[in-house]
Amino acid sequence: MGLTLEQLALPRGGRHGEIYHRVAEFVRSTGCIHNGETVVIGVSGGADSTALALLLAPMRRWYSQQLHIAYFDHQLRSRVEVEEDIVYVGNLAERLAIPFCSGADDVRAYSKRLVISVEDAARRLRYRFLADEAASLGASVIVVGHTASDQAETVLHRIIRGTGLDGLSGMLPRAPWPFPGSGPELARPLLCLAREETEFYCREFELTPRDDSSNLILDATRNRIRHRVMPILKEINPRVEQSLTQLARNTERDVAYLDRLAEALWQSLGRRSNGDIVFGINELYDLDPALMARVLQKAFRELALPGTQLDGIHIEKIDSLIHNSSKKTWRISLPGGVRLVAGRRNVRLMVGEPQPALPIPVTSLIVPGLTQVGGWSIRLDQEPPPANPATQVRLKAYFDADKTGADLTVRSRRPGDRLRPLGLGGEKKLQDILVDAKVPARERDGVPLVCAGDQIVWVVGHCIDERYALQPTSRRAIHLLASPTPNA
Repeated sequence: MGLTLEQLALPRGGRHGEIYHRVAEFVRSTGCIHNGETVVIGVSGGADSTALALLLAPMRRWYSQQLHIAYFDHQLRSRVEVEEDIVYVGNLAERLAIPFCSGADDVRAYSKRLVISVEDAARRLRYRFLADEAASLGASVIVVGHTASDQAETVLHRIIRGTGLDGLSGMLPRAPWPFPGSGPELARPLLCLAREETEFYCREFELTPRDDSSNLILDATRNRIRHRVMPILKEINPRVEQSLTQLARNTERDVAYLDRLAEALWQSLGRRSNGDIVFGINELYDLDPALMARVLQKAFRELALPGTQLDGIHIEKIDSLIHNSSKKTWRISLPGGVRLVAGRRNVRLMVGEPQPALPIPVTSLIVPGLTQVGGWSIRLDQEPPPANPATQVRLKAYFDADKTGADLTVRSRRPGDRLRPLGLGGEKKLQDILVDAKVPARERDGVPLVCAGDQIVWVVGHCIDERYALQPTSRRAIHLLASPTPNA
């Protein structure tokens, strides 16, 4: 190798220097590598990962980083090829004064055991090895040599599979661990370079990167895209790689905006209940489908294992059921052991068996004001009777203040509770009201009951007692507005 540390410390001008400074600016502007962090660089010996090591080595002095190079053997090629790879990467690490380690695993056996493709098995085992190395070194990030060319192929691959906006945004400069379980973040400092630029950069240092013969196996989807599809597209548009990477950048911006909207909605609409996440079904119904999908994704990620994805097919099914289902209750099994249960009023995401609602302690309502208890907020206002009020609309109700009195409480159900539901013309057991409303038994203790003394005035969200309803002759009104407390 003609490489020297002096050459690396002071990159030359011309195209070589322009590439170095472009990557340095990309690292700075995206923050894909942080100041002072320990970094594991995945190096296979190919042009992209070799150029990655060459480019990051001189940046150490600016970012005070601890760099480590790691090589993984998938055991898919001859022993001779692999040993030559290890010698090449080891020599590169030595010349760059970067510590080096290597590991191996049987990808074909793993593929058969899990009944997954060899391509998928290779990716999982490679990243598991890199994550183990990162953990042993206390590294917070794994850096890989994905380029703009890889980005274009990734976007095209996802388009072929019918992706949504998230898929079109491609690979991010820095992203969370993509597999179930914990792991470091992933950084991609070369997303600003084309593959031919990494090859040029290696030649400038008189290096001959290793060729991985498995990259030419055309039964791997990505390789067919690279060697067959992309050449045809380049005949149509020579700048197709730039077009696809620009599509990814534009979509990433749009996705970030939608995520900000969804985050605000998730905070206002979602609430915690005994470890589950609950939404009002009408609130989800009223959302634009694109926002509803993102809100559900955020709730799902709160419960699912890291790296578990909620696929588009699940979102489509949930959307269809919310907008079109005639069933009172329905359930969907989601990835990662998460279940979604929906009834007439709520959509609940949970892991494992649902837990029963906790009883609501007897609490006096603030008059006027806001009372928070048992996962609910109840606002009470005293005001003149409104003209033609709706007696009850979902979680809002009006009452005759002279009949209820000012001392109102909220509590859970008790044995023997009864009331006279408005419009029924007679008395009915609370138990029967909740059963008829299809409230699951485990949730009945969590239904708030507004009471005047021992008498139920309002079964929140279900019915009011006719003896306390507003009449045309009512002089004063009490207005009650109930809402589940977000994240309670």
